[in-house]
Amino acid sequence: MGEPSQRSRTHALPGSRFLPILSWLPQWRPSSLKRDLVAALTVTALQIPEAMAYSELAGVPPQAAFYAGPVALVLYAFFGSSRQLVVAISATVAVLSASTVAGIAPAGSARFIALTAALAMLAGVISILAGVLKLGRIAQFFSESVLTGFVFGLALVIAIKQAPKLLGLEAGSGNFFERLWHLVTHVSQTQPLTLVVGGVSLGILWVLGRRVPRLPASLVVLVLGTAGVGLLGLQTHGVKVVGNIPSGLSGPAIPDVGLGDLLKLLPGACGIALVAFAEAIGPARVLATKHRYEVDANQELIGLGASNLGAGLFRGLSVGCSLSKSAANDAAGARTQMPSLLAAGLLALVALFFTPLFRTLPEATLAAIVVMATVGMMDVTEMRRLFKLRRTDFLLAAGAMLSVLVLEVLPGLLVSVGLSVAFLVWRASQPSLSELGRAPGTLDFADVRRTPTPVTLPGLLVLRPNEGIFFANATSLRDAVIHHVDGAKSEVHTVLLDLEVTADLDVPGADMLAELEESLQHRGITLMLSRVLAPTQSLLDRTGVTEKLGADNIHPQTLNGVIEYLAHRTPHSRAEWGLIRDGLHRLSALVEEAHTAAADAQERRRLEKLRGALARLEEDEHRLH
Repeated sequence: MGEPSQRSRTHALPGSRFLPILSWLPQWRPSSLKRDLVAALTVTALQIPEAMAYSELAGVPPQAAFYAGPVALVLYAFFGSSRQLVVAISATVAVLSASTVAGIAPAGSARFIALTAALAMLAGVISILAGVLKLGRIAQFFSESVLTGFVFGLALVIAIKQAPKLLGLEAGSGNFFERLWHLVTHVSQTQPLTLVVGGVSLGILWVLGRRVPRLPASLVVLVLGTAGVGLLGLQTHGVKVVGNIPSGLSGPAIPDVGLGDLLKLLPGACGIALVAFAEAIGPARVLATKHRYEVDANQELIGLGASNLGAGLFRGLSVGCSLSKSAANDAAGARTQMPSLLAAGLLALVALFFTPLFRTLPEATLAAIVVMATVGMMDVTEMRRLFKLRRTDFLLAAGAMLSVLVLEVLPGLLVSVGLSVAFLVWRASQPSLSELGRAPGTLDFADVRRTPTPVTLPGLLVLRPNEGIFFANATSLRDAVIHHVDGAKSEVHTVLLDLEVTADLDVPGADMLAELEESLQHRGITLMLSRVLAPTQSLLDRTGVTEKLGADNIHPQTLNGVIEYLAHRTPHSRAEWGLIRDGLHRLSALVEEAHTAAADAQERRRLEKLRGALARLEEDEHRLH
């Protein structure tokens, strides 16, 4: 088939882990060239108009798209782990770039262009460092709900910034609402021919997108707009055009910026690195699952970082992931990054020989391309789904959206990240405690709220923290345990804490357990622990908590603790005798299974010990009656 399979990756060349191109290039065959060329032409057809439009959105000349595009595609093909993902100038990253640099230099100036390139390089370095330091999970701390709201608000900001170009008006300034008010109060000054060009461009994009989705609608509109304005000479009647675009490619050059400038660019660079990765990792994983291979989140950071570093080095601008181009690339049959390498070559050819053809490209058409792209960013369906399913997630999304509309893009991003972190801390600090009961006829203990007719033992309260115990939730969990004790229907003699999910206890968590033991002891209640994992047990030993509780009160399984509780209680209730009888029956079967399966000797001894303890309790019952 001429494509590397998942199985063939095992025969990849040494170093493919750090240079993923070595995992697929050796298996690539010339028989795939036709299919890959079709995919490359598809990507190029989508790339040219949108990249030019987004370059203007970023405040730099359209030729910057041709400087950034080829090198970014090549570097991602070498360092990215996804085989179908396409890197390109994205609307989100372009607006973040413009917002970051606008506070330092006037848009379109030579200094603005140099700072934009430096910003791309700085974002690239940050992304590469994050990948090297194995911070690929960082995007998990950026709530999907918050990201939905942020992107929605960003789309509205982009649309309002492009609206004046569709109408032939001078753009306003300020936040979304200030720009909207400026637009409303100046709409009477609309330039009719520009409105016609922009309206026709929007109409064609909408019709082609709905009726012929496989056709590169933005390229069709770009060609028609350029030809129509040039043939009719509309540029002489007030329709603004792009003008001359220099042919050729830029050579590598370090932007002429100082350390002070880099410090000012640093917050925006961090934002671009975070958002670019957050936007890319989801589609990359979806495509990888579809084609049965794995992507490495850390390697994705390195791949995106290398692309941005290269784009800035060649006087371009920041790049990110293009979902539409990636989907089109996949639909055209791409199975490796070869189409990206071919697309880079095609973009270079356009930059070298065909840019004069865009001289009469109307800015209203570019604005129409951007506005139609933002429609896909306004995920009304997802916002409605969040509203129906969980109001907290909807409010987070709405808060992120409003922060972008009111505070502008970069402060809005900081607020969005802050919302994600604050929500994470709030969730972590909330106590989540389940009371466990025995499922009738079994020895399994489960949440009493999820178990039909659960069996609980009078005087014994079995509780399980549903999240690991650590400094943020330790005090809340202690208070929750006391609350359960105070709210118990019968007098509590023993509290048994199941620590199954506490993989690695910290010192404040251990101190809390010691304080809890003291509080319960004052009430005449014994504290027992079960299912204590090795790292947790080690810290309990070193902090003296094990000694304080008593080693006999720490059990390998919850059932051990329950039997220990029963062994020290007489007389037994009907529920307790039911557990003893069920336990003897089930444990006898488990012991036989363990012997038949040649289970671990330690496990067999544990089961035998439990069976013996229950047998002694049953003998006590016979003596009493």
